[in-house]
Amino acid sequence: MNRHFGNRLPAIMAEPGRCLSATAGMVRSEVVLATRRGQGGDRRWVYLDIGKFGGLAETIDEAILYPLRTGRDGGTPVPTVLAGPTCDGADVLYRDADYRLPVDLNAGDWVDFLYAGAYTASYASVGFNGFGPLKEYYI
Repeated sequence: MNRHFGNRLPAIMAEPGRCLSATAGMVRSEVVLATRRGQGGDRRWVYLDIGKFGGLAETIDEAILYPLRTGRDGGTPVPTVLAGPTCDGADVLYRDADYRLPVDLNAGDWVDFLYAGAYTASYASVGFNGFGPLKEYYI
């Protein structure tokens, strides 16, 4: 700022968006179903209890590729499509991204979306397809 404004610094305001708060947020999801789909069952699909409408709106068009962590990390990774729990066909989080999750990841296991930042809770709908709002915990 000094380089651009010298001693005449303007008042500075910054929104605490992704750049400032990315590492402060995390979303923990639970696997609802893991199955194989497609012609000949050639794609592994993992359905989570959270989707685009539950707080992960920034996965639209795979705009943000969140780093993921699972309770099964270290297992054999396989290409995986990640989808949300709703019956809306748009609730596919990652179809084209090259996510590889452990092959032994199954219903009841957890998947963490790291660096979720400041917006996931505010993006979450309330009651879409009967799902409650995203629960928040502060440490």
